[in-house]
Amino acid sequence: METKTTTLESLFENVEQYSKTSFELYKHKAIYEIATLSSSLAVRFILSIVVALVSLFFSIGFALWFGDMMNNTYYGYFIVGLFYVILGITIFLFRKAWIKTNMNNMVIKSMLKQNH
Repeated sequence: METKTTTLESLFENVEQYSKTSFELYKHKAIYEIATLSSSLAVRFILSIVVALVSLFFSIGFALWFGDMMNNTYYGYFIVGLFYVILGITIFLFRKAWIKTNMNNMVIKSMLKQNH
C-alpha cells in the first residue's frame, strides 16, 4: 500500500511540474509573440510616417510644378487632388482583391509558419 501511495504522489508531482513547465513555456512563447508583433508594428508605423511625409512633399512639388506649367498654381493642386481622388476610388473598388485577400494570406502564412 505504501508503494502505491508513493507512486501516486510521484505521479501527481510529475503532472504538477509538467503543468507548471508548460505554463511557463506558453507564457514565454506569448511574450515572444507580443514582442515580435509590437516591433513589427513599430517598424511599419515608422515606415508609414516616412512614406506619408515623402508623398506629401512630392505632392506639393508636383502641384507647384503643374501649376507653374499652367501659369496658375491652383490648377496644379487641382490636378494632384484629382489624381488622389482617382487613386482613392481605385483602391476602394479593388480593396478586397488587393488588400483584404493579401492581408488574410499573410496572417495565415505567418500562423502556419509559427506552428511548424
